[in-house]
Amino acid sequence: MRGNNSKRALQPGVTTHLTPLRSWRSGAVALALSAFAGGTLWAAPLPDSPDCEARLEAAVVAISTHPRVKGIPRDKLKAMAEFALGNTLFALMHEMAHGLIADLGLPVLGREEDAADAFATVMMLNMKTEFTHRVLVNAAKGWMISDRRGRESGENAIFYDAHGLDLQRAYNIICLMVGSDPDQFDDLANEANLPEDRRQTCQGDYSNASWSWNKALEPYMSAPELEPMKYPVVYGKPEGSLDIFKQAFQASDIMGYVAAFAGRFAWRKGFGIEVSMCGQPGATWNLPERKITFCYELADDFVQLYKLHGEDPLAKLSPPLTPTSRSGQPMGFR
Repeated sequence: MRGNNSKRALQPGVTTHLTPLRSWRSGAVALALSAFAGGTLWAAPLPDSPDCEARLEAAVVAISTHPRVKGIPRDKLKAMAEFALGNTLFALMHEMAHGLIADLGLPVLGREEDAADAFATVMMLNMKTEFTHRVLVNAAKGWMISDRRGRESGENAIFYDAHGLDLQRAYNIICLMVGSDPDQFDDLANEANLPEDRRQTCQGDYSNASWSWNKALEPYMSAPELEPMKYPVVYGKPEGSLDIFKQAFQASDIMGYVAAFAGRFAWRKGFGIEVSMCGQPGATWNLPERKITFCYELADDFVQLYKLHGEDPLAKLSPPLTPTSRSGQPMGFR
């Protein structure tokens, strides 16, 4: 279960990074990746491609006759699919960051989990489309819902975990969005109750994250005149009703386009994606096999999160500012 900063191993010797965990530059890959988004948009209209909507629509059509979604109105089914696919995309990008760090020997100043979330966020912001912005909003919302679910079920927060707390991960995404364009995401900051003084420091956070990732990856970008490497995507057999996710993934080709994006980098030892049954929700960079393992159970968990509070506005999920907050205090070392 993707609860409060929980961490579980999928198999011995393999580290699991629970994500979304929830896009990139111009071109066909970017257009396809931007398709998997949902939620509320707090920004001025931005360009999008009809291809994005077509790919999302393909996923909805593919699952619309599945017994699991019988009786669900089409608009709700589409919103649920957008949420689950958007969080899946963020998870895949997060795990790709772990792969790049390990494969290319990239330096990480700070916690690697935070760097991986920043990678996913910055790359989607680079796309500058409505869809990818909504992917990020849904990723933040997913962590907020996960936090609420954990508290309501009595889970204990694990403060020493390699991952940040769910609410911290949510606000890190929001902070990078606001920092990238304070005017465009002003309404988002207001709805998420992000204090004014924190909004100002978010600009520095975004600048550091964006510059650092671009600088680290620049030497490993494949030459534009070369054909990108094609990396494999393998679908394991899902159990029971989880076959609905295999249908959605194949119809939208989200895995294929993430693999195609990975082809933009000069990986030393290769890259791949495997979707499989794991026995529990999770996603990981499998270091020995040089591939992302994405669990069908994690996609199902995203759907469960949506059913809990996915239709709630962000304002309802965001914790209010309280007298115990540090808003107004100097933002230096404490």
